[in-house]
Formats: sequence, structure tokens, C-alpha cells
Amino acid sequence: MALKFFGTDGVRGKAFDSPLTLDETARWGAAWAEVALARGIAELVVGWDPRLSSEPLAEAFVSGLQGRLRLCILGLVPTPAVAYAAQQRPSAWGLMLSASHNPPEDNGIKGFDGSGEKLSEEDEAAVEAAYEGLAGIRAGRALLPVQQDIPQDYIRQLQPLDLPPDFSVVLDCAHGATAPWAPQTFRGGRIHWLGVPADGARINVGVGSTHLDGLAAKVRELGADLGLAFDGDGDRCLAVDPQGELVDGDQLLWLLAQDLHARGAALPGVVGTLMTNAGLEQALKGIGVPFVRTQVGDKFMLRELGRRRWDLAAEASGHLIQKHVGPSGDGLATALAVVRALIGREPAQRWSWRFTPWPLRLVNLVARDRRPVADCPRLTAAIAALEADHGEEVRIVVRWSGTEPKLRLMVEAQSEGLMNAALESLEGAARADLALA
Repeated sequence: MALKFFGTDGVRGKAFDSPLTLDETARWGAAWAEVALARGIAELVVGWDPRLSSEPLAEAFVSGLQGRLRLCILGLVPTPAVAYAAQQRPSAWGLMLSASHNPPEDNGIKGFDGSGEKLSEEDEAAVEAAYEGLAGIRAGRALLPVQQDIPQDYIRQLQPLDLPPDFSVVLDCAHGATAPWAPQTFRGGRIHWLGVPADGARINVGVGSTHLDGLAAKVRELGADLGLAFDGDGDRCLAVDPQGELVDGDQLLWLLAQDLHARGAALPGVVGTLMTNAGLEQALKGIGVPFVRTQVGDKFMLRELGRRRWDLAAEASGHLIQKHVGPSGDGLATALAVVRALIGREPAQRWSWRFTPWPLRLVNLVARDRRPVADCPRLTAAIAALEADHGEEVRIVVRWSGTEPKLRLMVEAQSEGLMNAALESLEGAARADLALA
């Protein structure tokens, strides 16, 4: 289903530019109310990250509702708190004003349904249709009285952790939505904070899960046991080890899977995406745990978990879902689970658990002709030949970007030589099919 405004994570763009001017945001509010009421929704849970534009956009959105929905205003909270509250309240949807890991000048509108999951494409299409059918909506001022108790409920259900006195961790809150809440979640031990306090002018600027150099340097400087970084809205978490090396979402998922397996806990299967490293799939197979892939995006992983009634999923970017904890990817929940798994190991064995990633390279080819891959005969023949010759030793993903005129060629293989040779073959075939120099 092709959508004009919604991407994989809501409506996103430059704050106060189209489609996120104040008047357009009020129009989004009117459209949201129209569709929500048609779906039997009576209440909207609203939160935002600390960007300078977030609260003004929230006011504009709420003014567009024109009092047609009850409001539960959470204020400055991580995105997972909105998902959690929407799940807990009858006949409620959730709304988050945030552009996640994007720079401070961006913003976005994320919607959640009554189960705490991202709105379906059908609901997003209905909101778009309502939005385009509206005219004459002007932003007004709206009161946003914050309900303090619900974010505290969210933190309590995460089960905050008292760290052992000899455990040292560096926590980077990206000057984002976790900054007011992470100190209530991690206590004791030896904690060094980066990316605090919440600061809308500095959110994600040189800090957080997309800028790990400062975290890595601080971990090495302090001789810390671990570094953890959240993104701006708190639904992602990445780690660095004591040497300052990245530990991505695939590796963190493997840590949690091993921890569950060692404790004899139920682990019927694990969900990843097309971009999940094949080394993780191989490692899971080694302990007898099934693994399936979805399209890229946490909403697709959530739906697959629901269909299979499984609990655990992750993307390498740090979106890690534990359905028994909450209905969405949650950076704080991930950080807590990772720390619990690590402190349960002998210090000498804390980092001996990682799988060996398969070598991976991604090439982007810019092409005006967005010809379907199935209509590229040389490329499809090259893919078929590589898969016939090498079987499970190579994994190929070829897809068009959803937002740019780019054909993405990804090759993952058990050896670097095979990876490079396969990518050379695919790139040559794609350039011939698309008439690229």
C-alpha cells in the first residue's frame, strides 16, 4: 500500500515545514480524530521528546482535535511510555511527537493503536485520506496538562535496577527523552552520564546511539564494564564493550537469547529483518532456536511476533522488542535486560559470548528508472546464479529505497572474498539493466 506522507515510522520532516507546519499539524489532529472516532477510539495518549518544536507541534495537533477525544498528556517521555499507556487504557490510541534519532531541526508524528503497536497501514491510509479531505484548519493554542503518575507507572513496570557496587557503566541519553527517566531506572554501581540533561537544541548532536565515538572514548577512559546509548526518543539502545567496540542490536539479541536459554526460559523463536546478520541466524540454529525475517521496520517484527506468539525480536540498529516487557521497542528495557544478563556472568566471561558476524557490504546505485527488480533480467540472472552456486554460504538482498531513487544491493557471505565477488557480479548486472555508467 503506497502512502504519501507516512513512512516506516510515522510522518516525518523538518519541523514547521510542510507537512509539519503548525496549521498542517492541526489538520493532522483533525484527521486523526476523525479516523479514531470511526474506529471506536475515545482517548488519545500524547507524549513528546525535548526538541524545541515538539511541544508547539503537540499544542497545534491537540487544537485540531477540537475536543473530540479525551486526552491523556504524558509530556516529555520516551516513545515506549506512550505505547505502554495506550495499551493499558481502554479505547485509547497513542501519539508521539518525535523524529527519533534525527537531528534537532526535524520532527515527526508517530501513532500507536490500542495494543501499543504502530498504526496499521490501513489506519495510516485512512488518516491520510481524511487529512487531504480537510481544508481551512488553523492551529490554535491548547492546554497540555501533564499526568505525572502514568510515566511513573511505566518506569515501575520496567523494574528499575540497583547495580552492584563494582559494576561501572556509561549511559548516554542523547539529550533526549530518556534523560529525565534513566536516572530513575538505573541506580547504585558506578554510573557516568552522557547526553544529559534533556536538551532540544542538542538532541542527537554528537551523542546517542547514532554517534557512539564519545561513549566509546569515555568507556575506555574510565575503564568501564559497559557503555549504553539511547536514541532521541528512547526506543533504541546500542552498547559498546570495555574496549569501546560497538555491540549492535543483533549481538544484544544473541546475548538475551543465550541468557533465556541458559535459564531454561521459554524461547520458541526469534524475529529479525532482512538486514539481520546471518551470523546471528547461524548462532541461534546452534542452540536450536528458530529464526524468521521480516521487512525492515519494528512494526513488521511486532506483527510477526504476534502471529507466532513469540517474545523476542531485534534490528541491528538497536530496536529490541521483548513482548513480555512491553508492546514496542524500548531502549530502557533493552538496557536493563543487557545489564542483568552481563552481571549474571563471571567478570572474566562477560564478553566471551558474541557470535562471529558474516562480512557484509551494501552498495547504493542512484537510478531515475525505478524498474522492478523482477524486470531486470541480468540482475535476476546474477542473483539466481550466485544462489545456485553458493547456497546458504551467501545471502543477497536487493531492494529499492522507500524514500530515495536508490537501488540497494546487500551481500552477506561466510567469507570476505565471496562477498566481494558476489557484490561485483550484482553491481555489474544492475548497472547494465539500468543503463548506468
